[in-house]
Amino acid sequence: MDKKFKVSVIFPSYNESENIEEAIGRVANALGNNLHEVIVVDDDSPDGTWKIIQNMKNFRYKVIRRTNERGLASAIARGIKESTGNVVAWLDCDLGVPPEVVPKMVEKLKDYDLAIASRYVEGGKDLRPKFRAFGSHVMVLFANMVLGSEVKDYASGVIAVKKEVANNINFSTRGFGEYFIEFVYKSIKKGYKATEVGYIYKQRKKGKSKSDDNILLLIKYAIQYAAKIIKIRFSRS
Repeated sequence: MDKKFKVSVIFPSYNESENIEEAIGRVANALGNNLHEVIVVDDDSPDGTWKIIQNMKNFRYKVIRRTNERGLASAIARGIKESTGNVVAWLDCDLGVPPEVVPKMVEKLKDYDLAIASRYVEGGKDLRPKFRAFGSHVMVLFANMVLGSEVKDYASGVIAVKKEVANNINFSTRGFGEYFIEFVYKSIKKGYKATEVGYIYKQRKKGKSKSDDNILLLIKYAIQYAAKIIKIRFSRS
């Protein structure tokens, strides 16, 4: 990997004490000398996830413990703001997404401005329960239809992006994962070059998902995503 890439990896977290050490260790091993820092943005996890990072005592591993703010999108925005590398990457720390995909995305930044981990390009699959995988695929197809098919996985949530690009894209910090659709779409509209890297999305092995067993919550997210897709497509900004 190009030595010029100094990667800040952001992990948003809530009750991920069973996964966080492995997630950090694997991404650190995968990036090697290209790892600049790991930033865990933790929403005051009752299981003490934030304490684990503190106890790891590595100057490159940082934790931001938020006691008065919640939410995935705002956690990502905070991580971007606090990052000091020239590349920013982010992913969940539940290990459903293999941390080893991060250097593959970073490598693409030699020729692109942002690289998205994708379930719908060569090498990509979604191995979660069928109803979850199907629901995600339908939402992505809707995004492709409304926003264009240049990107195959608008709902990925996993990306590596040049820091100057991340600083130049404003996105709503409200809601859940729909921020990602807005971030990618606005990046492309501004003329930044995007590519995708295939990865295999698996069901988490440890800990409990915040949404997998909550059908009403999944429906709520689907409505939010659809509304965001329509809004950003017809927005003038």
